Amino acid sequence: MKLGIWCDFGSTLEPNAGIGVFVANLVETLANQPSIEEILLVAKAGEEHKLEPLQRKANELSTTHSTNHQSDISRVNNTPQGINPSPHKPFKSAPIRIVGNPKPPFVIRKLWKTLRKTERKRLYPTFGHSPSHKKSWWCSPIVRFLDGCATRSKQQWLDSVDLWLLPYVGLDHPFSKPTVVVLHDLVTVHFPESIRPSKLASFKLLVSQVTDRATIVACMSDFILKNDLLGTLGLDKSRTAMVRPAIPRDFSSEGQQATNALSPNLAANGITPQGYLLYPAGFRSYKNHALLVDALHALSQESSDELRSLQVVFTGSSDLPADLTNKINALGVGDRLKMLGKVTRSELESLYRNAYATVVPSLYEQGSFPLMESLHFGCPILSSDIPSLREQLQAMGSSALFFDPRSVQSLAQSLRELSIDRQGKLKEQLEGFRAMQARTWDDVAKEWCVVFDRALSM
Repeated sequence: MKLGIWCDFGSTLEPNAGIGVFVANLVETLANQPSIEEILLVAKAGEEHKLEPLQRKANELSTTHSTNHQSDISRVNNTPQGINPSPHKPFKSAPIRIVGNPKPPFVIRKLWKTLRKTERKRLYPTFGHSPSHKKSWWCSPIVRFLDGCATRSKQQWLDSVDLWLLPYVGLDHPFSKPTVVVLHDLVTVHFPESIRPSKLASFKLLVSQVTDRATIVACMSDFILKNDLLGTLGLDKSRTAMVRPAIPRDFSSEGQQATNALSPNLAANGITPQGYLLYPAGFRSYKNHALLVDALHALSQESSDELRSLQVVFTGSSDLPADLTNKINALGVGDRLKMLGKVTRSELESLYRNAYATVVPSLYEQGSFPLMESLHFGCPILSSDIPSLREQLQAMGSSALFFDPRSVQSLAQSLRELSIDRQGKLKEQLEGFRAMQARTWDDVAKEWCVVFDRALSM
């Protein structure tokens, strides 16, 4: 099949951040699946270069895989490399194309968006209810006409694929081909304080429209499937799918091959090895950064010098919210907080390798890549005790350290437990982590291909 993957959501999903990490890892292995003939990646016009690393990485993997495949055949047949007496078809990775998504003329774009919003209000009243599908309503014919105007310049590549994978649900765009939409979670619905009321209302309508028109709505957690897709949205189970991810593999180095030294630019920020708790996440209320701020204040009362001197390092691209700023100032812990903003993947790797622990205090998540990334680089983890993260870390058994994300005392107790024998606890966690590593992105890609086949047959 020819697969399109939409990466333009106002800005292009970058392979080193957020949902882009999922896309990057998936694309690399989808290109190696026998059923995939070609992959088309759609970037925002002018940002095509952001997706070029995926092309290069897929080509590298294709070359490596092909060399290994030829070597295996040669060994089996006891023949020199370069001679292929075997009837096996040589491995070839699917080509990856990148196109820019052009904007329609301003007048058409403005009118189109306005009428599509109006149409959504009419057709998609609330979650959990079937849309009214009053297609004869006056707005619909005009919107369909404007759909054609807005997509005319890109119709050739829109129709060049058999199916579209939409890695994020927030896309207002018409498609004539089957679509598989990934809904990571509905956290903004469960935590409405994280978004303006008017924006939340628009988001709910958009989610209702996109999931109703999708061929299949997929997620990456059984908890999200039951709670958000089947529960909140009320989708028919036959139109849903769940594919768990694997451990991200997009870092530049593997395991302990790279140096453990803290990179100089991070050291210049006053960060000391083994002297900080790391939380790599943008500032949103449900990410619960406030708990770590409270924990800094609580840890200052600890008898242990190791815990009392810990700093907290935040990374992420969002500005510090006013309520968090006020809390930091009120508790007087600003000198022990390091807010680094957006960091590169190599810098993040260095932060993982040198952290005392990675702490994820989220109130609601589909899952957490940072927990897996942290263990990959030999850093112990402490996780919020919520269903999706329990599900994700199930293979780790009792070695996983959980805490109540609404209790600073619970987090402090987990840190005390870690401090008793940090190296021993890390060893236990890494043993559990090895069980998680049994699942690869090749396994993930195979399962996504099954979902794509289902969508094409519906």
